[in-house]
Amino acid sequence: MERLRDIAGVEGLALLDLSDTEQPVLFALGPGGHATVTHGRDLLLADPIRPSHTLAADGRAILACPWMLPPDRPGGLALWRAAGARRWEDGDHSLAATVAMLLHVLLCSGLGQVGIDRLTGVPNRRWFLDEADRHIERLDGDGAVGTLSLIEIDNLTRLAVSLGRTHVDRVLVRLASYLRTMVRPGDVVARIAVDEFALWQTGMDHLTAAERAESLCLQPMFQELPDGHRASLSIGIASRPIGSGEDVRTLLRRAQLAVRDLKAIGGGGWRVSHLPAKPRCSQPKE
Repeated sequence: MERLRDIAGVEGLALLDLSDTEQPVLFALGPGGHATVTHGRDLLLADPIRPSHTLAADGRAILACPWMLPPDRPGGLALWRAAGARRWEDGDHSLAATVAMLLHVLLCSGLGQVGIDRLTGVPNRRWFLDEADRHIERLDGDGAVGTLSLIEIDNLTRLAVSLGRTHVDRVLVRLASYLRTMVRPGDVVARIAVDEFALWQTGMDHLTAAERAESLCLQPMFQELPDGHRASLSIGIASRPIGSGEDVRTLLRRAQLAVRDLKAIGGGGWRVSHLPAKPRCSQPKE
């Protein structure tokens, strides 16, 4: 995706799924934030057939290219240039449409091949490992810390046996949607295993990550499950001090060990790697 952004000469891009009214962003790269992506979505909704462009209030030039996401979901690609850069013109539509077409072909041939999890729409394990390592390479030069959080859904296999695949898929999609809303623009979120999601958080220490994990544990995200069934989260946190030399795989192993130790005392909470286990999260009030 970064190469595609560089080739197209844009500040940022986003893949949008218009069938999801609450969380339409499948993937976003580059600065710009929610307002820029919202402009791109509005362009796609206004003209779902042809590319169109506009100039946002902050000066960013935004261009949208519609398509159908597999299997049959309306969506598209939004591209934007930095404030003060050359505006989009009608003559740019063919170039942007070509970029969108190439990306669309890759999506149709398999979302996993371009680093996106087909069910949840967030990046997959391979993409996460590569992207997190790129962030880590910049940490020491910037004099910054970083933290990896591993989020595992407890008893997902048991839920699948009891309730079936449909309910499990809803749990996974619901968690992915919530994670997308809670992360900062520079954070990285991905689904890295059947029941595991990972967050990379540049500039965040283990204390702030623990506060975020506590808040996540307390969210009543899975209330739609049938009576007698519940889903909880076990979260492992591994921070990388300045100059530690650890790569993302090392941090991931530390976080996995923290989750394992947490599950040994019942799960359903969070633990910071190399620190004493925290008691189970209290349940949110009805």
